[in-house]
Amino acid sequence: MMRYAGVWVAAAVGTAACGPSMSDAGATSPGGGSGSAAIRVVNASQGLVDIIVDGQTLVHGLQVATVSDRINVSSGSHQIRLASPNGPSAQVQIDAANGATRVAVVTPNASNLSASVLADTGAIVPAGKTKLRVAHLAAGAGSIEIWRTQPDFQTPVHIMTPFDYQATSPYLQSDPGSWEVFVTRPGTTTRIATTGSVAIPAGEKRTVVLLDSAGVMRFRVIVD
Repeated sequence: MMRYAGVWVAAAVGTAACGPSMSDAGATSPGGGSGSAAIRVVNASQGLVDIIVDGQTLVHGLQVATVSDRINVSSGSHQIRLASPNGPSAQVQIDAANGATRVAVVTPNASNLSASVLADTGAIVPAGKTKLRVAHLAAGAGSIEIWRTQPDFQTPVHIMTPFDYQATSPYLQSDPGSWEVFVTRPGTTTRIATTGSVAIPAGEKRTVVLLDSAGVMRFRVIVD
């Protein structure tokens, strides 16, 4: 059984429902080594995906709208191939610094797949602070607005405007404590998907990804 990190809330249009907290304990290592960096893969495609790292298949059949366990690797450059079983694939190179966790994303591209890596610009967290960023990977979300509240400012504000599909916000900085990211339709205040409360301790950061599957939007929260 595969385990996935973070917390998520699934919501159909006009409704919101809270889902269970997900474990971040699982990890996979090429050759059984512990590694000094890590990779997470977000499956924003429309089918199962195998994860091949430097020619070695480490994950079979990552489900749609989910995030892989940490894949522990050595620091440096790695070739990641994301492949549909018996179907198309996409490849991307990841450069992982010592101690870093890099996030790769696979998305649909016509009859093929596309792979990319979320930039880590601004990823360093100052002492006594927290950071959070958001990636919009929900292809069927339609017209939406993505908001946040943060420990030092509880009035909802936009993550960024506009926030197009496949866009990723910069890291946003605040104090330690509770963040929330949620989605509304333009001109409304009803939350149609939300992370709920995301507690981030001092010195840590999170990546929040908005995904969708079968008409349902889901947030996944990744411990960077």
